[in-house]
Order: sequence, then structure tokens, then C-alpha cells
Amino acid sequence: MRGVQLIKYGPTNEALQYKEDIPSPKIKNPHQVLIKIKATGINPVELKVTTGSMKIMTSMVVSLPGILGADFAGVITEKGQQVTDFEVGDEVFGCLPLPLGPNGTYAEYTVADVRHSAMAKKPRDLPFVQAASAGIAVLTAYGGIVKFGKITDQNKSEKRRVLVIGASGGVGSYGVQIAKAINPDNYVVGICSSRNADFVESLGADSVIDYSNAEEYNSFLQDRSEPFDIIFDCVGGDDYYHKLAPLLKRHGVYSTAVGPIKHIGSENISIPNLFSTAGKLTYRKLFAPHTYGMILSMPHSNFKTHIAPLFESKALKGMVVDDSNVFSLKDVHKAHEKLATHRVRGKIVLDIEQ
Repeated sequence: MRGVQLIKYGPTNEALQYKEDIPSPKIKNPHQVLIKIKATGINPVELKVTTGSMKIMTSMVVSLPGILGADFAGVITEKGQQVTDFEVGDEVFGCLPLPLGPNGTYAEYTVADVRHSAMAKKPRDLPFVQAASAGIAVLTAYGGIVKFGKITDQNKSEKRRVLVIGASGGVGSYGVQIAKAINPDNYVVGICSSRNADFVESLGADSVIDYSNAEEYNSFLQDRSEPFDIIFDCVGGDDYYHKLAPLLKRHGVYSTAVGPIKHIGSENISIPNLFSTAGKLTYRKLFAPHTYGMILSMPHSNFKTHIAPLFESKALKGMVVDDSNVFSLKDVHKAHEKLATHRVRGKIVLDIEQ
């Protein structure tokens, strides 16, 4: 099959190799399905694994060569005997538990274990390219807002004020949508650049703050009249935390997809980095006057039951905003280079059929 293998750590044009003779994966247990992939989403963690900046964290579970990718949208071509919720021919979308393995999603086929993967039937009118943009990004946003925010079916009618930092990126754009999908009466504020303001408002944000406009941003920081219930940080770093955490209600929630290090993994992660991060996380969790947490695991079980129905009802939409964010397998290097700019609006996707 065609696919892209990670053959070593380093610059993406050296580390990733497009091949047309990779053996197709096989079902190995009765809980697995074989999926012919139509499109796959690209996530920052895959770029960081490629460069080797996260090697200290991944070396125990990664063996090279391997195939990157967790997000997928495709068609089931074979299934194990214990798979009862899906049939051969079903169009599905979701993500695997890990973004690197022998059968990642930067390829024509992958194998997913339905017990551990996030997977649901794809809404008929949701294009494969848009469906592939969900995966890790939407699960992270759901975890940061709904899980950490302790929003349940019983209390979701309560009106909340939600602040999303990095609201125009892959995770942040889903964060804005989820905050509104849970309760349209929630007041959602997005932080992003002025060039992305209209885009974030189109997702449902009630207000947008331009972080690059010093006067506007400082005025926002000084206004404590209407504190937030939830702050969801998709950028990371101490600067945002120290400046924005005071805008929370006393028992509000500050959840982060990244942690105390901005764009963690963009540079090599060292043992001192890990100890520093762990120390800050522990201190904030124990002593902050609000709930603080970093998203370290994906709520895979919620994908089929709570997230996929939001796509079905069109409360959520895919986050491929234009064709410039769609690449072929052969152009995976260009896709990673664009992702590395940290200036992507929405999600980047590989169209496997190109």
C-alpha cells in the first residue's frame, strides 16, 4: 500500500519517507476492523515526534520505521468476529489511541481496535476530508471544556462564560464550537489574531480579543467585572496562565491542552523540562484557588456517544477551512512545514486519494 513512514528522527523532509510498497496491515484480534482510509488529519504531536523533540517521552513505545497518524476517515473493509456495532462498508471517522505505530493513518489502510479507538459512523453528508479533521483535536477540546469543566447532561443548561486561548487553531476552533454546542446561551470569548477574528466569530464566539493589540488585550485583562467559568488554553506557557487565570471565578476551571511550556515539544524536551512541568502542574493543582488541569488522556469513549452526534446534528462542523490546508501523501513534508508555523487556521488534512 501507499504510505508515509518515519524512518528516523530529524527534519521532516529527511525523517518522513513516502513509499508505495508498504505491507498492508492485517486484523490480529476479533475486536479489530480494517479501514481503507480516505483522509487523515495531521496533529502537532506528529510533527514533534518526527523531529525527535519528544524522543525522551516516546522512545519506550516507538520503534522505527513506523507510520505516523491517529486521525482517520474511511470505509471498513474487514471486521473481526466480536465487532457488532460496525459492518463492512460502513463509512467511519475517529482516531487511534496513539499517533505512531506500525499501522498509523498516514497510509491507505489502518487497523483499529474498537475497544480502544475513538470511532463512529460518519454522517452521510460530512465529507471525508472534513471528518478527518475531528479526531484528536475534537477529543482534546471536549476533554478541556466538558470533562474538566464538569459539564453533564444534568447541568449543561446552566449558562457559562468560556474563554478559549488560541481559538483559531485546530483544537481551539473545536473548543469554541463545543462550548456553544453544549449550550447556545454560553458566552464564549476567543483569543486569536485580528486576521482570524471573523473566522472565530463564524464558529460562534460572542467576542474576540486580539492578543497582538496591546491596548485591547490589556483592557481585557483589567476587566474583572464578569469572570469566567472555564478558561481553555490551547497555546500554553506561563505568560497566558499568570495573566488570564485571575479572570476566573474562584471555583472556575483552567484547563490546558499544552501545559506550562508554550507549544511544548516544538523544541527538545529534556528531563529538567519534565521535572519543571510536573512541579508547576502539581503546585497549581494543589494550591490554585481554581481547578487546574492538563489534558493527558483522550476521552475516547465519548466520541461515539457524545461527539459524533454533534456532527450529525451539524452543531459541529469539520475544520478544514480551505483547500490550502489539504495535501497529498506525497506532500506530507509541506503539510508538516505549514503546521510548524503555528499560524494554521483550523486543521490540516492529508487526502489519501490525491
